[in-house]
Amino acid sequence: MKHNIFKEKSFWLSSAVCILPILLSLICYDKLPDQVATHFDFKFRPDGYSPKLQAAFMIPGIMFLLNIFVWFMIENDPRKKSINVVMKAFSHWIIPVLSVFTQSSILFYAINDNINLIRFLPLLIGIILIVMGNYLPKCRQNYTAGIRLPWTLSSEENWNKTHRLGGKVMVACGFLLALCTFLTIHPVIIVSVIFASVLIPCIYSYILFKKGI
Repeated sequence: MKHNIFKEKSFWLSSAVCILPILLSLICYDKLPDQVATHFDFKFRPDGYSPKLQAAFMIPGIMFLLNIFVWFMIENDPRKKSINVVMKAFSHWIIPVLSVFTQSSILFYAINDNINLIRFLPLLIGIILIVMGNYLPKCRQNYTAGIRLPWTLSSEENWNKTHRLGGKVMVACGFLLALCTFLTIHPVIIVSVIFASVLIPCIYSYILFKKGI
């Protein structure tokens, strides 16, 4: 039986947070330049611009739609009871948090380019990885949360071992990213750490599969 997310108060609350930055956009709108920096390179310097109307409202709108999609997928997962409670709540709120952070960063930089919150993105990603890493091993097989690969979904032992290692890797990478925020680190290292947090568990899972697990 499908779950009606529109009857959930927490769904509406998370959706409201997604579009909350629109209020900030309206307040700041007259102060925005005609072209607003909306994309930044690996050194957190602007390398892409959008018309201010688009910059003010597009991201919260996209995040709102993405939030609906995430909620629908999780709440209608046939194995949603296997998802750890904290991981489930975390999945529900990660999009709203990213919406507020991203839009605020764009607006503040547009008004005053000395305020560059984008450089704190590695810290935010690091915190996300640390939280996910701590609760990832507690997730049992499901179709929406976790390291969902053909090998983990077809073998409970593969799933459990992959998520135990994945949790440790994500926590380690999360702390490294948080540390990178406050040090002068080459952007390639930051990107490499993010990719490692994903690739290492995937490779490990495949190795287990080749061993018959």
